[in-house]
Amino acid sequence: MSFFEQYRSGNLVLPNALFFHFKEIFPSADDFLVWQFLYLQTTTQIGEVASSQIAQATGKTPTEVNKSITTLTEAGLLDATTIKVNNEIEMVVDASPALAILDKLMSKEKTVSGPVVGQPTNTQLIKQLTDELEQALGILNPMVIEDLNKEIQEEHTDPELIREALREAVFNQKTNWNYVKGVLRNWKLSGITTKLQVEQRRLEHQGKKQAHQVSEDFKTGMDAARQLWGGQ
Repeated sequence: MSFFEQYRSGNLVLPNALFFHFKEIFPSADDFLVWQFLYLQTTTQIGEVASSQIAQATGKTPTEVNKSITTLTEAGLLDATTIKVNNEIEMVVDASPALAILDKLMSKEKTVSGPVVGQPTNTQLIKQLTDELEQALGILNPMVIEDLNKEIQEEHTDPELIREALREAVFNQKTNWNYVKGVLRNWKLSGITTKLQVEQRRLEHQGKKQAHQVSEDFKTGMDAARQLWGGQ
């Protein structure tokens, strides 16, 4: 049940999240203080809390309290309307809009920080990489597993980059973790942080190798031509 729904059912004390998101919701601490009195009014049997009562309790003037109520209303944190009952003007307040905003903030946080459906979590990635490393390097000792954890969680190394470094190690028949770490370190120093950059670098090296081979073939051909010409 959301904070707003709990509020509507009359079963809600102020949630901790409201305090930790205070600056994202309320214009000022004074406005938040006034809002709490109005929240108290609408969630208990205390009855109407007049601006003068809030002013007396907080050491403010009624004018300052009314200004906060206006600010809260304009910010969409409070619904305040006046009605006439028995020829007397009464203010009816609804403090729920602030809680509805809190719910949106909390929902946004979950969307941003939570794992994307269908994508593995860090724990799952580490398990997958551990299995792949053990297939190539043999049983990993606890220090290697700890290093792998640091690479992903603290260094924020792309798991795909670690896979490419492992591939490089296997290709060069250097099947040990220190070599994999050395490859990663050299790539990072060169500004390489993604699998795509690794692939681009390989293509560049392949192109240079082919160009070098062409150059060698041309040189060999010229040498043969010189020998033939000299022989004539």
